[in-house]
Amino acid sequence: MQLTRYTDYSLRVLIFLALHEAERLVTISEIAEQFDIPRNHLVKIVHRLGQLGYVETVRGKGGGIRL
Repeated sequence: MQLTRYTDYSLRVLIFLALHEAERLVTISEIAEQFDIPRNHLVKIVHRLGQLGYVETVRGKGGGIRL
């Protein structure tokens, strides 16, 4: 089975978040650095995951994402 790059990155984000504490916010830059994925692609992916309700996004200083 082949996945699109978008789907692959989406699953990597969800798995990365699942392995971290629920209370800790993770930044997109952390994920981009961990998986060597372009940050701009992750911004679009995380935005869509947030719209669908898979992740919670927190804006502003000290913000990030979590499941």
